[in-house]
Amino acid sequence: MSDDLFRRPMLATGNAPSLLARTSGNDLILALGRIVTRIRVRSASRPTIVQASGRQRFRSERRSCTSFRSSRARSNSMVRVSRSGFTLVELLVVIAVIGVLVALLLPAVQMAREAARRTHCANNLKQIGIAFHNHHDTYGMFPSGGWGWFWTGDPDRPFGSDQPGSWCFSILPYIEQMSVYQMGADGNPNAITSQQLERSAAATQIPLGTFICPSRRSNALVPHPRGGEPGAGLMAFNANDVDRCARTDYAANAGSVRIFWGAGPDPASAFSGSGFADMSLANGICFQRSAVRMGDVLDGTSNTYMVGERHLFPASYASGNNFLSDDHPLFVGDDFDVHCWTDLPPKRDANDDLLWRFGGPHPNVFMVVLCDGSVRPVSYSIDPFTHLHLGGRKEGGLVGPY
Repeated sequence: MSDDLFRRPMLATGNAPSLLARTSGNDLILALGRIVTRIRVRSASRPTIVQASGRQRFRSERRSCTSFRSSRARSNSMVRVSRSGFTLVELLVVIAVIGVLVALLLPAVQMAREAARRTHCANNLKQIGIAFHNHHDTYGMFPSGGWGWFWTGDPDRPFGSDQPGSWCFSILPYIEQMSVYQMGADGNPNAITSQQLERSAAATQIPLGTFICPSRRSNALVPHPRGGEPGAGLMAFNANDVDRCARTDYAANAGSVRIFWGAGPDPASAFSGSGFADMSLANGICFQRSAVRMGDVLDGTSNTYMVGERHLFPASYASGNNFLSDDHPLFVGDDFDVHCWTDLPPKRDANDDLLWRFGGPHPNVFMVVLCDGSVRPVSYSIDPFTHLHLGGRKEGGLVGPY
């Protein structure tokens, strides 16, 4: 076997050809023998290595499983510990924090609700003020105060001094309540018919939200007392008795000089134009048989009350058992239910006070609409003389800040 025969394959394998070129054939045979021997040794020892690796892998996996189980046991133990509850001190702290939050938030929520109710009340007065002005634009005068508490509104009779019903009745067409206004119509302005008696009574049993302050009571019917007996009803000349009726929380300004005539004349006298009181000294905007024009407000429309919240007894908000001041439907004529005077200072609603003063359920202030149509809050602590002058339209007194 020549050297070229052995050299050529070795060159093909890429093994150091220069080294093989310098070796003899015997040396090459010996080298090949050593290589074969090493291959055999390695092949023979491979199962042992594989077996050893398998045992090692088994041991390693066993250790891993043991470690995983112990780790899982520890985690379960930790979970059980974390779910075991909390201490009494922690519970008390949480309760204390909740109590503090409630104490902080509850007054704020109540104040926000009252602010919203007061805004609603102001909107009611704004609508009433616009209705007064529209009435004036149509008839050249503000709504009349009616004839007395034994009379309710009559749509067959004209406006002004000839209208027996209250200002609440006269402004119905201007607050989108024409259907209520027309309910008592019978076509007979100088007579009282059974049709009018029935329908006028039904009109008083329709609650109207425009006349209700949401801080005081809901827009619902209230028992109608007679002689202090709730639910007994009270007869009017031109309406049947009712055991429940709608009310108003607002009163027109009848002036700073209190002139109160009462129930009003009987039908025969009233239809003939007699039996009415002399109201020449009345200096308000709305009173018995009034017909006040804008030009009659000599003290200035921004210095004269038009309509405001009236003082009421909280105990009778829902019962209707305030016999002198909250016991009639909102459509009755001249009465404490629909008129207030400024000879007494305003006061927040209470169960032990006089009946014809302005006031309201809101803290610190009551709401009024002035003759210029603006709505503003007035403090209960307003100077009594300032309040007195705001009730008169021709007092001539100076009105300071309020």
